[in-house]
Amino acid sequence: MDGRKSESIALSVTQAATLLGVSRPTIYQLLNRADFPSFRIGTRRLISRAGLERWVQEQTERGE
Repeated sequence: MDGRKSESIALSVTQAATLLGVSRPTIYQLLNRADFPSFRIGTRRLISRAGLERWVQEQTERGE
């Protein structure tokens, strides 16, 4: 190991909410959007970290 803390490639709803500074209900609303980078493993909904970064950049560029 190189001493750096590894980052998860997928985030839980709670982690994504914390990262974006929004509430969990807001993330659950975003999960219904076709362009939001989420996926399902079993019954869990996870958010792609890289996809979330791209999604935020796209929202910033569009001014949403």
